[in-house]
Amino acid sequence: MKHLAYLIKEKKMIKKMLFGMLVVGLACSLAGAAEDGWIELFNGTLDGWKPTENMGTWSVKDGLLVTHGPRSHLFYVGPVENADFRNFELKVEVKTEPGSNSGIYFHTKVQDSDWPAQGFEVQVNNTHSDRKKTGGLYAVEDVLDNAPAKDGEWFTEHIIVQGSDVTIKVNGKTTVEWTEPPGYKHPQFPGRKLSSGTFALQGHDPNSVAYYRSIKVKPLPPRRTGTLKVAVLTGGHDFEQKPFTEMFNSFKDMKCTEIKLQDHSEIFEDISNWDYDVVVMYNMTQNISQKRQENFKKLLGRGIGFVALHHNMGAFQDWPEFKKIAGGKYYTKPTKEGDKEIPVSTYKHDIDMDIKVTDKAHPITRGLEDFQIHDEGYKSCGFEKDNRILLTVDHPDSDKTVAWVSKYGKAKVCGIMLGHDGKAYANPSFRKLLSQAIMWTAGRLN
Repeated sequence: MKHLAYLIKEKKMIKKMLFGMLVVGLACSLAGAAEDGWIELFNGTLDGWKPTENMGTWSVKDGLLVTHGPRSHLFYVGPVENADFRNFELKVEVKTEPGSNSGIYFHTKVQDSDWPAQGFEVQVNNTHSDRKKTGGLYAVEDVLDNAPAKDGEWFTEHIIVQGSDVTIKVNGKTTVEWTEPPGYKHPQFPGRKLSSGTFALQGHDPNSVAYYRSIKVKPLPPRRTGTLKVAVLTGGHDFEQKPFTEMFNSFKDMKCTEIKLQDHSEIFEDISNWDYDVVVMYNMTQNISQKRQENFKKLLGRGIGFVALHHNMGAFQDWPEFKKIAGGKYYTKPTKEGDKEIPVSTYKHDIDMDIKVTDKAHPITRGLEDFQIHDEGYKSCGFEKDNRILLTVDHPDSDKTVAWVSKYGKAKVCGIMLGHDGKAYANPSFRKLLSQAIMWTAGRLN
């Protein structure tokens, strides 16, 4: 009996071990999928997709998405990225029947009828009479006459959009590399402009039959290569314009555009054509509507970098979330946070501060040694507890923390208390700090 009991106990232990191995294996598999970054948008049903016009054109058969019928477009309306994609990779597996025409739209929006007016179409057409074939950016940079894929065979269209660059590949072979020129206006289709939006599949005509079995997307951060586009926001506080502009112009591999806010936050009123990789806020403006708040957070959700610089610590006093986003706040008036009464912060001009590089392991502080700066100090500010502190100072007219990093949504955030005037702008260590902060928030420094 004891031997039997031992065997039963051992059998249970083996089952537990096998179950544990299965769980670990599944967890590793899921972790690998998450690291890969690809998200499947088609789950074998029409969940998350909206057909328009002739809705019967679209169906799911044997796990495949089928288009067969009068003109209709199937728009993605699911939860991924709130169906609003800016920079991305999209891989679509397609099969066509002879003479069929279809298409894949991006940066578009739901439209009840007609051909989508907004966004670009990537052609799906191997043998239809239209000369514009599979793998072309329709009516922009076409693949004419000779299709790189065949009817009756599964092929993959891989679309990469990042900043002003569009790349299209068919079965791994590049068919289009196109960069949208500044101020681009399509002569026939004014809505064909890089912005952001959802995806749509095209049902072209009753004689066209196409099948889709996988539609995967990988949202991308801002540009990883090329010239960095930086929006520098000013307004709400005076500053020394000439040395400020000269400093930003000195940064290599960046195009820094100063945007002087006239209405406190108007840059966030419409972000459909947003084409900046990083926003540096030097403004101390106050008004920001609910819509503009949400648009700013959408940008951060896409991975747009954010640097909160000096005066910006005093911006948007009546928007509590901004302190969480920026990681720090200069209180211009008595404030209550929870049960805590916060007094007004203080400042002191023209002080010499000995800056200590507290975190030498971070990419922003790479190559930066302790330095002295003649600048303005802020005292009694508020800081988020999850900040990673980069620079500190021991001075009676300044808080200890003077530079930090954090994350909000997908965005990398850096806060810098320093940077009041021309003497600070000219400081080589400050310039190095700021330029590397911009590069890091853009994902260019690791």
